[in-house]
Amino acid sequence: MNETEKIFSAINQSKNILLICHRAPDGDTLGSAAALFFYLTGEAKKKSTIFCVNEIPESLFFLNINNAFICSKTINLQLFDLIVTLDCADLKQTGIPEILSEQKNKIQTINIDHHATNTNYANVNLVNPQASATAEIIYSILKQNKSSLTKQITTGLLAGILTDTTYFSNAATTKQAVAAAADLLKEGAKIRQIIQNTWCRHSPESLKLWGKVLSELQYNEKHKIVSAIIPDEAECGKAEIFEGMANFLTSIYDADIIIVLRQENGIVKCSMRTTKDEINVAELARKFGGGGHAKAAGFSIPGQIVKTENSWRID
Repeated sequence: MNETEKIFSAINQSKNILLICHRAPDGDTLGSAAALFFYLTGEAKKKSTIFCVNEIPESLFFLNINNAFICSKTINLQLFDLIVTLDCADLKQTGIPEILSEQKNKIQTINIDHHATNTNYANVNLVNPQASATAEIIYSILKQNKSSLTKQITTGLLAGILTDTTYFSNAATTKQAVAAAADLLKEGAKIRQIIQNTWCRHSPESLKLWGKVLSELQYNEKHKIVSAIIPDEAECGKAEIFEGMANFLTSIYDADIIIVLRQENGIVKCSMRTTKDEINVAELARKFGGGGHAKAAGFSIPGQIVKTENSWRID
């Protein structure tokens, strides 16, 4: 029995399934959860709930999962007989690692992900680092299972693929990703709704905030590193305003590494990007307890970003 067969066998034997998204949820983790939720509650006729320690960004409300969504710092896992984590490279990304560890081997777990740094922490681990997004993996297993792809399912899957490939502009873009997207469009995915909500949604005010950050961009000529600092969200608006900035900065030709640092509630969050074949930013992220892909990775550390006379430092 391969991993896909194990996943559907576990689903068939379960009644109440919990889908866990990673903290600070994005289009891939929520799009994957939406697609799997609508499959489970539709064709599979199972009870299902989506959980995350952080709220759904307004830009992703169109996925229509708000009524199935629990946002909390804790959850009673004993209410469920199957747990599926989506796009979580390790237990820390779930935001509830201790709670999940306590239930290890008591409740069956499935881990579906595309990060090369995934620690294979579940009973069943379907991890494919060659996939553009976790949504692409969900698409593949639903196709293998010959499941019906409704508009709600296809829209969730396409949202995951489009946002994780930055609309087919970053290194995650593959012919498999493009082919999957084409098939999802054929099956009725609402691409205009996705793009209008996730890409074409900047207001004049948000663009001014981008301008404020970009006006203080730093470039280290010796190491060819571009860095951008996003101040505390109380000073600079909601964090989701700046989604996509790291990918946007990869258009700077001379840069080998892009670093975007964001301050949030005593935590410094770092996103890194590169387009260079010989550079692996996931290895750097690992040194700070993070992870990701060779070309896109990140980490979070306690600290405060402090502006100095000529630069920035983290205290």
